[in-house]
Amino acid sequence: MYTLTVSLAYLRAARTHAATNDLRYCLQGVYLDTGAGKIVATDGHRLFVANARGVKSAHPSVIIPNETLDAALKQFIGEYARGKNLGGVDVKITVDGSHIAIGTPTGSVTGKTLDGTFPEWRRVVPKPEDIGEQVPAVLNTQYLADACEALSIARNISKKASGQHAIRIHMRGEFPTVIADTTADTLALVMPMRNDLRAEVARVACRMAHADALAYSAETAEQVADEAA
Repeated sequence: MYTLTVSLAYLRAARTHAATNDLRYCLQGVYLDTGAGKIVATDGHRLFVANARGVKSAHPSVIIPNETLDAALKQFIGEYARGKNLGGVDVKITVDGSHIAIGTPTGSVTGKTLDGTFPEWRRVVPKPEDIGEQVPAVLNTQYLADACEALSIARNISKKASGQHAIRIHMRGEFPTVIADTTADTLALVMPMRNDLRAEVARVACRMAHADALAYSAETAEQVADEAA
């Protein structure tokens, strides 16, 4: 039996990126990577990772199932709600074999860890030297919004104030888009989409905005885009 200490804000943030109803059962939860000291969640389309020093341990890594984590997070209300002072407290997680207990303000929530091996998530994280000039990318807008939301949750920022939370986006074409904020202890990735959107479309759209409506019809825009392709 051993105990790990995890930021409540990080648990909330990671939960937003865990898979639901996925055939890959091991993705339906939040991964505590004890070897790396990280908390990770991914559904294969986006990934959230945070530096969680309280997770660093010689003990085995574990996957907390969504339903167990959800039950525990529901107990953190009132003064422990998102954006409140106590909403940034640490949570004690006790692991005993396949059994897990998550401490809450009212006691604890128990469950069983997920079986299976979590993917080698570091393989999809770009290396530091790969972060450079931005390249246009095609992204799922909901995934991008989820990544921004996860980072504001990780900072324990209330929903009302989250619009003031600044982020930096490194778009990398066909590689994962890297999203970070002012503190480099959390990271969100969004995997690119493959479709027929061309980089020229943005240039054509700007041309439309500068042109008079009567002089720039939808047919004109399509023609210009075709010529640029």
